[in-house]
Amino acid sequence: MIMAVPGWLRLVPLLANLSLALPSVRQTLGVDVVFDFEPIIHGIRLYAVYGGAGLFLRHVARVSVPFRSWADVQWFIAIAVVAASVATASGLALHQLAGNMTGGQALMLADAWWLGDALGAVMVPPMLIPALMALTRQHMERWRWPRPKVFVLQAAIIGLAALLGALGPSIGANLWYLVIPPALILALRGGFEEAAGAVLITGIVTPAVAMLFGDPNTVGALSAPLLIMAIAALLVGAATTERQEAAQRLEALVAQRTAELEKAYELQRHLVRSIGHDIRQPLEAINLTVAGLGKTPDAAVLEGALDRVRQLGTLASDLLSRILTYARLDTGDVQPEMAPVALGGILQRLHALYQPQAQRRGLALDWPETDLVIESDGDLLFQVLSNYLDNAIRLTPEGGSVSILIEAGDEKIEIIVTDQFAAGSDHDSSRGGLGLRIVAGAASLLGATIIDLPNRKGIGFPLHRKR
Repeated sequence: MIMAVPGWLRLVPLLANLSLALPSVRQTLGVDVVFDFEPIIHGIRLYAVYGGAGLFLRHVARVSVPFRSWADVQWFIAIAVVAASVATASGLALHQLAGNMTGGQALMLADAWWLGDALGAVMVPPMLIPALMALTRQHMERWRWPRPKVFVLQAAIIGLAALLGALGPSIGANLWYLVIPPALILALRGGFEEAAGAVLITGIVTPAVAMLFGDPNTVGALSAPLLIMAIAALLVGAATTERQEAAQRLEALVAQRTAELEKAYELQRHLVRSIGHDIRQPLEAINLTVAGLGKTPDAAVLEGALDRVRQLGTLASDLLSRILTYARLDTGDVQPEMAPVALGGILQRLHALYQPQAQRRGLALDWPETDLVIESDGDLLFQVLSNYLDNAIRLTPEGGSVSILIEAGDEKIEIIVTDQFAAGSDHDSSRGGLGLRIVAGAASLLGATIIDLPNRKGIGFPLHRKR
């Protein structure tokens, strides 16, 4: 009760024992005592012993309830056995002090008394605690109630033992050998909860059946095997539960890792296709241009072809740089260095790099003047925007326009590159190439969000980054 229920309900066992001091209650329950204050002394004694054991388990050993783990069950069994020993010793000592028995008589009763106390202390709480917690509507993490057939099966085994005992010369041996194995089998197959259910029904039904078909000596002889069975079944059940949960965690981890590997595999396949698509175009163009150099002696044509080869070489070199950048991002070699970054300076660098490319394609390249400062990594931010800008310039039809917009809202600042790319054209696959993989990795490192809308690609930062 102390381990399972809240507040004043923890006093219920003490109040129940103290009520035996009333003659009317004793008469109703058929309890005989030598002195009226005897129930009070024993009630306080038992409450202090077993209540103290419960407090020790909860606050010193920090055992969680309901019991399920191997360590918690070990602590519970050890403290229950110690508490039964203290209860037995204190009870016998009190009877000797009261003159109810001699020291010799106490020694003769000690083993039977201890076994009885230990049986109750070990067999009942594993199922009583969750039952009380359920009645008081407490949360029981991961607890699974045993299947009803556990109780039915164990009760049927006990009934079979009783039947065999009634037909044979002695019921005792039959009960010992028939009742014990099913509890262990249930512990091995169903875990701690089913072990606790089998132990509880065995502890309640077996002595009653043995008393019905046997004699007091048979009941006494069953105490030790039942206690051993209870301890073994609870420990085996706890070990089985931990093994089952470990196997479930391993299966979930394997499934997660498999899904991650499959996703990574698909990503790499897509990446390889994108790299092949992006690098094939400049290489083929270089080959065609070089092949045409020998067909004309015109110096102007040759100079134009060489200029074209230089441009294509720069494009291929830029692609290789992107591959290296992606490899560094993918392996975690890049760590962001967050510092105040002036957006105006980033835009000037982009203008100097991409204005000539835009002019060659006949594009208008526009962006605003700004004095905004954000907390970011300047190099990574430049890499993100340059990828977006390069895509926009390459894919926007000649004569079109590409713009950079800075939109400061109530919650975030967005830097957006707009283009006039027509979705569904021959260059559509280039939109998901290597550059956008780099954008995703860099944005993740920066803690930024990616903006991916038709003709609007960019990156957004929370407002608290604004300076």
